Amino acid sequence: MRKILLVIILLTPVIFLLGQDNKEIIGELTQNFRAFEYQQVIEISDSLLADKENFSNPDLIEIYRMRGISHYALLDDSKARLSFIEILRIDSSYALDPSFTSPKIITFYGDVKKEYLTSIEGKEEQVIITKHDTIVVREKYRDTTSEYNLKQALIRSLIMPGTGHLYLDSNIKSWMMTFLSVASIGTGIYFMIDANEKERLYLQETNINETAEKYNDFNFSYRMRNLAIISFAALWVYSQLDLLFFIEKENPGIYSYLPKVFVNPGEGILFNYQLRF
Repeated sequence: MRKILLVIILLTPVIFLLGQDNKEIIGELTQNFRAFEYQQVIEISDSLLADKENFSNPDLIEIYRMRGISHYALLDDSKARLSFIEILRIDSSYALDPSFTSPKIITFYGDVKKEYLTSIEGKEEQVIITKHDTIVVREKYRDTTSEYNLKQALIRSLIMPGTGHLYLDSNIKSWMMTFLSVASIGTGIYFMIDANEKERLYLQETNINETAEKYNDFNFSYRMRNLAIISFAALWVYSQLDLLFFIEKENPGIYSYLPKVFVNPGEGILFNYQLRF
């Protein structure tokens, strides 16, 4: 018994020092990650994972998280996928924090998570079965990451067409839609002010010879204002439809964002729309 106590006393400082070393190394890894030194993060994580049995599960998840994001930032999707899969093997319910992670990375991680859960269940959709005495409760897995991204994109798109697409993916189409939306609303505001001013000048004109010219100037600004408003409205409608039916068409939860239509004999056709925050 005394020998066992002696061994414990002798090993306690060693274990403490090892724990301190791990914290210092992970701290160094975190500093490099925050400084966007992604290659350094990958190299340090390689050395850490060579002795991963020395780390707790939360520490391993943090190492794999920074390693996966670093690979993704360096355009190495395949290695990023492997790091994210290692996270899911430790904790299949783990989710990245959207407050500190790029929407693109969250979407990528969500896709990896969906594929991983599908592969371990052997089904297209994970089904969790919970037994309570003789009652079987079936709960379907929901891709909350994709739903969060879609919700954020819809909110932005309702305010300014194109910005929702830009939130999901920074591609040529997203930038073009955003540019056209800003251009159309800017043009509309300019010609709205210009049309009001030229209408005032036209109404104040007393020279018959100048009246036709003033009217033509006013009419041109008036038509351009209307064209800009129509263009913005068309872009707005297209942006919402494109988000709802094309970008996230594989997400079954999308239909919960569509307005519900009710037919009431006494009141006619009723529309009910809910946007959950």
